[in-house]
Amino acid sequence: MTLSIRSKVLLLSLSLLSVPYVGYEYVREMEIYLRENLETSLKDSAKAIASVLNDKPDLFNRTLLDTVQADPFIKLPEYSLRNSIQLDGNIDDWREVIDYIKEYDDNYLLYSHSSYMPYSSSFQLILSRSKSHLFALFIVRDDKIIYRPSSGVNVEQGDHIEIVLQEIDGRFYRHLIPPTNDGWVTGYKVSNRGTYYIPDTDSRIQAHWSVTKAGYVVEVRIPLQILSGERMGFAVADVDDNNERVLRSVIGTSAIRYRDENKSRFVYEPEAEGILTALGETAGRRVWVLDQQRRVLAKRGDLQRDLGENPLNSFFSLLLPSNLEEFNEAHDNNPERIEEGIEVNKALLGEPEKRWRGTKDEQVVIVSFAHPVWVNKQVAGVVVVEETSNRIQTLQRQAIANLFTKTLLMFFFVALLLVFFATRLSFRLRRLRNQAEAAIDNNGRVTTTKIGSTAKDEIGDLSRSFSAILEKLQQYNTYLEGMSSRLSHELRTPIAVVRSSLENLEQEILDKEAAIYIERAKQGIDRLSTLITRLSEATRLEQALQNVERESFDLTELVNSCISGYRLAYPQQRFWAELITYPLSIDGAPDLIAQMLDKLVSNAVDFSDPDIPVRIELQQERNTARLRVINQGTPLPLDMQERIFESMVSLRNHAHKKEPHLGLGLYMVRLIVWYHGGSVKAENQDEKMVAFTVNLPLKPTELLIN
Repeated sequence: MTLSIRSKVLLLSLSLLSVPYVGYEYVREMEIYLRENLETSLKDSAKAIASVLNDKPDLFNRTLLDTVQADPFIKLPEYSLRNSIQLDGNIDDWREVIDYIKEYDDNYLLYSHSSYMPYSSSFQLILSRSKSHLFALFIVRDDKIIYRPSSGVNVEQGDHIEIVLQEIDGRFYRHLIPPTNDGWVTGYKVSNRGTYYIPDTDSRIQAHWSVTKAGYVVEVRIPLQILSGERMGFAVADVDDNNERVLRSVIGTSAIRYRDENKSRFVYEPEAEGILTALGETAGRRVWVLDQQRRVLAKRGDLQRDLGENPLNSFFSLLLPSNLEEFNEAHDNNPERIEEGIEVNKALLGEPEKRWRGTKDEQVVIVSFAHPVWVNKQVAGVVVVEETSNRIQTLQRQAIANLFTKTLLMFFFVALLLVFFATRLSFRLRRLRNQAEAAIDNNGRVTTTKIGSTAKDEIGDLSRSFSAILEKLQQYNTYLEGMSSRLSHELRTPIAVVRSSLENLEQEILDKEAAIYIERAKQGIDRLSTLITRLSEATRLEQALQNVERESFDLTELVNSCISGYRLAYPQQRFWAELITYPLSIDGAPDLIAQMLDKLVSNAVDFSDPDIPVRIELQQERNTARLRVINQGTPLPLDMQERIFESMVSLRNHAHKKEPHLGLGLYMVRLIVWYHGGSVKAENQDEKMVAFTVNLPLKPTELLIN
């Protein structure tokens, strides 16, 4: 496939696409730099917070009971009832205050053994006080209820209610309500979590446990005489496996203040929380403080933040999706809780460590840096600072969008310039080509030599070179055109002198041998006269075509009359005519058409087998008349089927040269056909048949009739 200059320039302009690729590689390098910068920022922040928390042993010695005492928001609202509460599992006694009941769900998750399933365990709580007792109503949602074994000594082997109370001695104690079946349940008092042997049954705390479709309802009655203060905490423990009896989750009213997406064990430490608050909060950054037991003492900040309006337009948003403001932090291949991360493990060993982890929805990447907190030269806790890759991705997307926009604008601008340049260049070249083709007509004559351009570039030089070549060619053609007439004029006089001298010699008495030489000389003079006549015949025809007058005539009648004359002129040759029966009217010179047909028939007779007739056909094809002369003889060489109509081209050998030929007959045929606006071609029909086809346009009126 041949490409034009404009196409080549456009293909060359595609090299500009390497610019965005180089820019993209630069953006990737920038991403590496931003990642390193983010890691350094988190490292410095974690180190600074850890240095503030160093050598503060009181921050890292809290227990679960201590959190109730330290939590300033532990006081729970109580509502008065006009009627008394009956522990029977019927919540109709609570109808007066049921609208004030509070929901505790995964936002209050204190502990989770594995991935917490939303709404697998939650509860509603409301308190009411009488003169002698504190009543608590638990409406628990639990997808699977597990009772503790009646023979077991471990009270935490089934679903249970946990209550932390500050008693008369000012200390906090844990009380459990672990049922073995529906109905009345007596409370148990334990020293701390993990104590599996029950030292004492506390019959002062009574409860009633009843199963519902969604879980169970527990009504608890606590004597006011054992309470010394208003600080207390309630929790619901969920056990889902009947075989292993492993504690799955704990949701409670105390020891949590913020939504904990990582489901970590949260032990509220107000002093640590105050330090984090004093240090300030950075949008999109979250800080954790963990103790040696991997319990969360304080948490500040949130990874999810409002990114504002999308800086990318709708087009680039399809190519480069914007960062999501909400995402799922969990990942199947990474720990879900922050305290189980590899960076925390390293920090607890005294070595700062970073970690990059992806989210489950693959929207963002979270980078965290953990730094140890030292107390008395021992690792007492860990500070973890986290942040997402949203800021890096936002900068990267903006950089790519800006780069793509500028590159696209530059590409279109340069492409338009190249197209304009290539179009102008192609236009100049086509104009030069058209001028060069128009400078020489169908007869090979130079019609003009002025195709030069005033431009100073290479195309201008080329056009001026063409003008110089055409001028020299015109001079040479003028010389050749005049040579035939000059030769005819100059040779006729000496030929006449020689002819008259030979005729005078014939009047003398010569011997037999001399008469033979004179006869040969006369034959040579005749052949030379014929050559001069043929040479001047083409010149006269070219001159006659410039002044001939056109007329309308019937081509069918003309061809038919010519065929009758050919049968008389060539008695030794048979002819077979196939002509249409209706007239074909054309505009032109009938004498020239007859002369054209004479040349074709003469050529066919010279090359045809006398025993096989020469075929002459005349048919109408749409708006043209098709005239064909077919003879059977020597086929035309393939490379001569077009050149045979050129001047001075002949295929006659010595066997065909009955009289001298200059190769001008078919050249004159083409001149006559072109003058009438037609076309002529020669082609081999088979191995021994040659056809000359002439197409001549018909008159418009003839087209309407036929």
